[in-house]
Amino acid sequence: MSHPATEPGADQTAAPPPLQNATRYLSAGAYLDSRFRDRVLDELMGDPHRAVAPSLGGWNLTPVLTHCLRAQQMTLIRDALITGTASLLGVFGWNWICLLLPLALLSLPRVRRGPRVWRVLLILLTVAEFAVLPLFLIWMALAFLPRSSRAFDMATGTYVDTSPSPLLIVLALLLGLLISLLISFLPLAIAAGYRINRYVALSTELRPGATLPPPGGSGDTGWRRSRKAYLDQAQWGNITLFGADDPFVGAGSVRRSWSIVAELDRTTRSDNSPAATPRDYARIDPADLHSFVRQRLLEMRDAVNEAPERVSRMHVGDHLTARGTFTRLDWPESGAPRRWSGQSHPLIDTASGLPHFVAPPEVITDVIRQPQGGLKHYQRVTVDSDGEEMVSSNGSLLAPGEDRQVSVSAFIHLAVEGRMLYTQFVLTVLPPVAAEYRVVDELPALTGPALVWRAVSRNTLDLIADTVFAPFRLVRVAVRAIRWRRETRNPAALPVYPFGARRSVRELGSAYGLGGFIQRLDADKYVKLIERRLTEAVLDYLDSKDIDTSGYRAQASNIINNGALITGGTFNGPVAAGTGASASQHGGDK
Repeated sequence: MSHPATEPGADQTAAPPPLQNATRYLSAGAYLDSRFRDRVLDELMGDPHRAVAPSLGGWNLTPVLTHCLRAQQMTLIRDALITGTASLLGVFGWNWICLLLPLALLSLPRVRRGPRVWRVLLILLTVAEFAVLPLFLIWMALAFLPRSSRAFDMATGTYVDTSPSPLLIVLALLLGLLISLLISFLPLAIAAGYRINRYVALSTELRPGATLPPPGGSGDTGWRRSRKAYLDQAQWGNITLFGADDPFVGAGSVRRSWSIVAELDRTTRSDNSPAATPRDYARIDPADLHSFVRQRLLEMRDAVNEAPERVSRMHVGDHLTARGTFTRLDWPESGAPRRWSGQSHPLIDTASGLPHFVAPPEVITDVIRQPQGGLKHYQRVTVDSDGEEMVSSNGSLLAPGEDRQVSVSAFIHLAVEGRMLYTQFVLTVLPPVAAEYRVVDELPALTGPALVWRAVSRNTLDLIADTVFAPFRLVRVAVRAIRWRRETRNPAALPVYPFGARRSVRELGSAYGLGGFIQRLDADKYVKLIERRLTEAVLDYLDSKDIDTSGYRAQASNIINNGALITGGTFNGPVAAGTGASASQHGGDK
C-alpha cells in the first residue's frame, strides 16, 4: 500500500488556490468556539496512532488543524493572564468573577438545552446579585466613614470640628470603590481584548479569497510535525478505518439507502423449470461491473459537450472501509497463521505503526471480488458544494458561482455471492458549516469601530464564560496533557488497539439540518441523477450478459419513481419486491 505526498492533482509550482469556504469557516471556528476546537484536537492529536476521516466535499483538514493548534496556544496565554490578574487583585478579582458565574453558566450548552427552570433560576440569581451590589457599595462607603473629630484651637481657645465633609468622604469612598470595581473587571477586559484581536485577524487571514499560508514557520517539532504530515496525506486516502459505528464517517448523515438482490442463474435463455441439476448461471466479475458503472457515471461529467449541462463538481473514487479496532494476529497466544510481514495487522504500516490510507488498484480489485471479508469496498460518488457561475449567450456574467454549502456523497456496493448480484446504494449529505463560523464573510467589510463592537457584542455570554472559566480551562489543559501522555500507548504491546477515526472535523463543525429548502432540493436532485444512472448502468450490464432483468427492473422502478423528496424527517416510500429478489428503502435525519 502506498502513501501519496500531496492531495491528488495538486500543483506544487502554482500559486496556492483560495481556501474553500468550508475550510475558512472551520478554521474560524477554532477561535470562535472553544468546544469545537477541543473536540478537534482530541480527535486528531489525542492519539498519534489514530486514523483520520476522509475530507469529502473539497475542504482541507490541514489549515483547520493549524488554526486549532494556534488558537489553543493563544487561549492558553489569555487564560493564564486572566487567572494571574484575578489572583493579583485578590478578593476583588475573585469576588467579581464569582459575581459573573451565573451568566457564564447560561452559556453552557447543557444549560441552554436543558430544563428551563435552571435558566430561570440563574437569571433570577444574576438580577438579585446586581440589585444588591449598589447597597453593598454604599454600606462599604459608610463603614469607612471616619468618626467626627475635634481639635483645640490655641488661637481662639475653643474646640473646632476638623472632620471632612461627610459628602466629600462618601464621594471619595464611592470613587475609590468604583476604581476598584473597574480594576476588578480587568480579567473581563483581557478576554474582550483577545476577542477583538482575533476578530481583526480573522477579517484578513480568513477573508473570502484567502489562501493557504506557506508551509513552515509553525514552530511544530517532533511528533506534532510528523502527525500533521500524516494527517495532511491521509485525509485524501481511499481507506477509512472507523472507530464508531459509522463506515461513512466524514460523509455526513445517511439520508437514503436501498438494496436490490437479483438472481444470476435466471437467464433469458433458460426456462427456469424444475430440474435435477443446477441451472447454468452467468459469471459476472464485480470488478468489471464496477468499472462499467464508473464509466457511465463519469460520462455525466466528461462526455457532455455543453458546459452548463456537466456535473462538473462530481468526483468518483474508491472507498475501502473497515472497523478500526484490530486484534493482533501475531499475538503469541493467538495461534493465527502469518501471511504477511510486520508486527500487527495488514492495514498497519510496519515502518511507522500507523494505519495505511491508500490501497493500490490491484488491492481494490481483490477486495471487490471478496465481499464477505471485513474490508468492504464502495464506489464513492461525491458532488461538491461549489456551484458554477452563470453566463449569458453574449458572455456577460448573469450570476457568480454560489457555494451551496451542502455536499452529497453516494456509496455503491456491488457483490456477487451465491449466484446472486447484490446492489447496495447509500446516500449521505454533509450539512452546511455552523452559522456562527460564517461570520468571517462579514468582518472584512466592517470599519474599525464596527469591528470592535461586533467582537464585544456577539455572544456576550461566551465572553463572560471565557473570563470566569479561565482557571478551570488551565487545569483542564494540564489534565488533558497528562491524560494524553498516559493514554499514548504502543499498539505493538497490546493485543487489541482502536485505530479507527471516531469523528470527522467537518461533521463536528456542521449545523443541524440541511439548511434552506433550496439546499434540500439540490441534494434531492443529485440523488435522483446518481440513482437513475446507477440502476440503468447495472441493467445494461446484466442485459449484455443475457440475464433476466425483469425483477431487478421492477424493484429499481419502485425505489426511484416512488422515492420521497429529501426535506427532512423520515422517508415514506414503498418496500420494493420483485421476482426472485428483494429491496428495501429507508432514510433518516441527522
